[in-house]
Amino acid sequence: MLAAPASVAAQDHAPPAAGQSLSVDSTMGELLDNPASRAVLEREVPVIAKSPQISAARDISLRMVAQYAPAILTAEKMALIDAALAADPAAVATEKARAPARPRDAREALSLQTIPLWPGKAPGSLGDRPMDMPTLTIVKPDEAPSFGSAVVVAPGGGYVGLATGMEGRQVADWFAANGVTAFILSYRLLSSGYGHPTQLTDAERALRWVRSHASEYGIDPNRIGMIGFSAGGHLTAMASTQFDAGNPSSDDPVEQASSRPDFAVLGYAAIDLPSNRWQSNGFIPKHAAPETRAQVAPARNVRADTPPTFLVHTTTDELVPATNATLYYDALVKAGVPAELHIFANGRHGLGLGQSEDALSAWPMLLRNWLKDRGIIGSATN
Repeated sequence: MLAAPASVAAQDHAPPAAGQSLSVDSTMGELLDNPASRAVLEREVPVIAKSPQISAARDISLRMVAQYAPAILTAEKMALIDAALAADPAAVATEKARAPARPRDAREALSLQTIPLWPGKAPGSLGDRPMDMPTLTIVKPDEAPSFGSAVVVAPGGGYVGLATGMEGRQVADWFAANGVTAFILSYRLLSSGYGHPTQLTDAERALRWVRSHASEYGIDPNRIGMIGFSAGGHLTAMASTQFDAGNPSSDDPVEQASSRPDFAVLGYAAIDLPSNRWQSNGFIPKHAAPETRAQVAPARNVRADTPPTFLVHTTTDELVPATNATLYYDALVKAGVPAELHIFANGRHGLGLGQSEDALSAWPMLLRNWLKDRGIIGSATN
């Protein structure tokens, strides 16, 4: 990680005048923002120019970077780079390059941004409490390579709580470490007075929001998926089977975007609610109409354009039987939807990424292989 001490990073850099040649005394930001000088660096020191961590050193000069990498940036190499920059008429400072960069606070990567899904009250809101406002918490790859893809993370909790740690932040960090920008969805809950279809409304809005803001995060709007666990998996399955293309006549640009996830990952998902051993009383009315019951039974709603899906479960799940996974998998296969299913012999419900169990810890790697095969991971954009 290239990061200058505070005393070094705070040193003033006198930017070259517009039209003046860039040199090894120019900042990394000036050198990388200029296509000609970037080409010189990528040719002479690609390991530095293409490093995902180099953005942390934008405010210090290449000469200062050489103090951290003397074996790469030798005196001979620095002289060669300086000569190449001087010889290229396009490697010159511009007005944009002369603007002083804001000093980077390394602690920014330790902070998370949480945004509301709606600018005002959410549809059907019961008040102004925090639990009345569904949100997305953003976890970016930061200095890790970004693959230009994104995922909405739906934690479980039986629709009465949210396991935002093990099935939220930990999962988002895993995706971010693998180059995928993650958005943790805090959807409204039954325990706060919200039943179906509020949760589905929140999930659809989350997918639309990410897609409509894709350019702001360097995301391909056609590579936005969703992962959910337990009840969050049920929500992900509903979002995968009841999406729409958006409303082009809406005044809200978010609502104009599609709510279809481009891929789905279901972790011990509750697909057939009556078969589960946790209670979701009130999620739908006791005497709900048949069409309402069908809405919360995603295996019935799988269609040919349901997104490719990865499923993981355990045989010994004490709350959600593994037949939930096989039921959905069979529906996917019948509809011709690409699907991959892994059922492990042992493991409790709520295993998350399974890192505390040797056998279960293999499933994130299986997921990574699947994501790579589907083009979600690979071909970095930075």
